[in-house]
Amino acid sequence: MVKLNWNNINEKSLSRALIFDSVFDSYKWVLAYVKVVDWCFKAWNPVYLIHSQTEFTPTEVGYFQPDYKTDTQLSEGQIWYIMTWEKSVRDVKIWDTMVSGYGSLKQELQKIELQKSDSEEKNVNLFQDYIIPGFKKMTPFVYAWVYPIDSTEYDKLKDSLEKLSLNDSAIEYEMEDSWALGLGFRCGFLGMLHMDIIKERLWREYGLDTIFTIPTVLYLVKSKNLNIPQIKTWANLKSLVQSGLYQYVLKEIWIKLTHRQKQRLEDNQWITSVMQEETFWAKLAKEFQPWIVVKSWSEMIDQWMIDKIFEPIAEVEIVWPKEYAWNVMALSQEYRWNLKSMEYLDESRVVWHYNLPMWEIIIDFYDRLKSATKWYATMNYEFKWYEQSDLVKLDIFINNERVEALTWVVHRDKAYYLWRDAVEKLKTLIPRQLFAIPIQAGLGTKIIARETISAMKKDVLAKCYGWDVSRKRKLLQKQKEWKKRMKAIWNVEVPTEIFVKMITRD
Repeated sequence: MVKLNWNNINEKSLSRALIFDSVFDSYKWVLAYVKVVDWCFKAWNPVYLIHSQTEFTPTEVGYFQPDYKTDTQLSEGQIWYIMTWEKSVRDVKIWDTMVSGYGSLKQELQKIELQKSDSEEKNVNLFQDYIIPGFKKMTPFVYAWVYPIDSTEYDKLKDSLEKLSLNDSAIEYEMEDSWALGLGFRCGFLGMLHMDIIKERLWREYGLDTIFTIPTVLYLVKSKNLNIPQIKTWANLKSLVQSGLYQYVLKEIWIKLTHRQKQRLEDNQWITSVMQEETFWAKLAKEFQPWIVVKSWSEMIDQWMIDKIFEPIAEVEIVWPKEYAWNVMALSQEYRWNLKSMEYLDESRVVWHYNLPMWEIIIDFYDRLKSATKWYATMNYEFKWYEQSDLVKLDIFINNERVEALTWVVHRDKAYYLWRDAVEKLKTLIPRQLFAIPIQAGLGTKIIARETISAMKKDVLAKCYGWDVSRKRKLLQKQKEWKKRMKAIWNVEVPTEIFVKMITRD
């Protein structure tokens, strides 16, 4: 192992700063807002970002007055800005540590570059001792699908999301093609407030009228079947590492990794190659093999393949006037909540701390809480951990064909009631055809709810007044056989407006 010789480095020459924000400027590109912790920063002196592991040379430093004012250097304790010349705020992470003042430090780094081995040292952060506490990697917890109402505005939506990502490094998006709603994007957000802000910015800044589907969360699933494409191509390993959910898998398989091993594991270019060659990592890859990350309900594997499902749990804090205590308690009984503590702030206000699945929060809990307390209650939630739950995958079948766009993942206790309402709503939305249309909700191979849209009837006996009864029976039998044949060869076309009403968050 190659170690950095700190004795050859003058520690006073190493400057440190903490990045607390970054913005994109049309003329200056990405500007990093920093607080200088040690010594000073000057323009044209090389700077290194520890967590991002990138190096750049700032061309301008300055302060706020309140506009940008150029200066010669940033001194210890000051809050200034640095021009990074990066093209995206994703490259300048918030709460990252910035170091400068190389001198003998740069010489030591050049020696280490020559002595690095291909397998280990490239993944070791040499500045670990100089990191300023506070950095936390931003990981999306809420996912939603975004589609333009006018399908011709797909390119405009794509350009708008690219421009938004210049100023907002927390948003993630990738293209999604839905046969029901057309081309769109699957976007990741930090929470519901972040999602509402993005939706409002798309409307105000770019004039886009969009459809945001019901938000979902990341699920961690252990599969019984190892022959699914995602596992056979090792794509699940990248998803586990990129989402950070591999840490919960390590707890399940009772394996602990050192900090250096975690850094190696999080190197995306290294995962699929070296992980299958070295003995220890090959064994770890075999343990990771049955675990997959599910970002959408339609991606959930079939029910018979599921061994375990883990869902995110949030710690929730609610403050409300005590006269609405019974309303809040009655509302909480409808959700899978676990009360941790309750205290009185004063004679009129109560605070509850409890754990609740994040999916139940992002659907309708907050709106119902506001209604129950006449908008006096306030709520704050924060993601804490993943927990195993009894979740099931429910499918909708229209005319005996499964509709992927209407697949849901819900708790087993609520499955029947949710899908009873869903099939009843679909019965009122889908237009009638010349043949009966069955609408079914299935849990695996079991149908738990069903409704039938009756056929539009044509009176074939209207012109048969006074005819023989055998002639009338022959016409009715012919109509029955024609409807049966038509039902077998025709597909039910569900209008896009119905999918919007079923999956759009009200």
